[in-house]
Amino acid sequence: MSVEVRTGARLHFGLLDVAPPFGGCGVMIDGPVTCVRVSSSTTFECDQRHRDRILGIVNRWQQMTGRASRPAVTIEVVSAAPSHNGLGSGTQLSLAISLALLKQTSAERPTRECVLRLANRGRRSAVGSHGFFEPGLIVEGLDRGQASDRERADGIQLNPIDRRISLPDSWRAGVVLMDAALPSETISGDEEQQQFDALQPASDEVRSRLVDILTRELIPSVEHSDFDSFADAITRYNRSSGELFSSVQGGPYNGEATTRLIEQLIASGCCGVGQSSWGPGVFTWFESEEAAALASRDWDKRFPGTKLLVQRPLRNAKHH
Repeated sequence: MSVEVRTGARLHFGLLDVAPPFGGCGVMIDGPVTCVRVSSSTTFECDQRHRDRILGIVNRWQQMTGRASRPAVTIEVVSAAPSHNGLGSGTQLSLAISLALLKQTSAERPTRECVLRLANRGRRSAVGSHGFFEPGLIVEGLDRGQASDRERADGIQLNPIDRRISLPDSWRAGVVLMDAALPSETISGDEEQQQFDALQPASDEVRSRLVDILTRELIPSVEHSDFDSFADAITRYNRSSGELFSSVQGGPYNGEATTRLIEQLIASGCCGVGQSSWGPGVFTWFESEEAAALASRDWDKRFPGTKLLVQRPLRNAKHH
């Protein structure tokens, strides 16, 4: 007997602040796909490529269930989004492992709270954690008073969703990955925490401006299927949010290569361009499948050293 859990990826358009409750906006897309399989076994075995992550989840499972030994299962990561590219791969992988493990080891339907406790994600951005269960365009943390430092310290208390809305079926996300990102442009773990520690919280004026773009421009553009306004709002919001990190990034985008790529995309006429999370993954948006296909034809010639992945907005959670 085995359980398989599949999920998509997360594009993050930017935070509202660099201090709790952070807040921000992002969207779930249907790929790159993360797929985890947990099968019954006589002993515990796990995918060695993700051993540390899996053992952390299993240790929390033992604490939660009171079991003295590890479960008799094999945990296999069938596929995963590329790590450290701003696609939320760590969160989606941890949640997929946690959900699959709970499904395999319990006769009861796993609760969202149990899955989140095992995964131990969402300390800053809750977009990927909420999006795993309820995909769509997600806006969270608009109210600065929503969560205290203490409430969020264990990573289980998430900012509530302020708005969740499905993007039009016809729109497509373009995920642009560089063939060889510099090590200095991939940020995660302890280094990510050090970067946040060095940042100053957003002023009320800056935060209000970001909130206004989300509530007065971005959300209405999606509600009215106004692609041009959506693309314009995304580009401006992403750049403005990126300015919060300029002291550690050297500008609104993380590093020269990412900055240069974004400038090239915008100059070529691409719409809705920005950096997802810390990058170096970059996104652009297309109004239709046809527009995305047209851009894909000569992509290698126009943007050598990069690849374009065309993805659909994820509208429903399909974990099995």
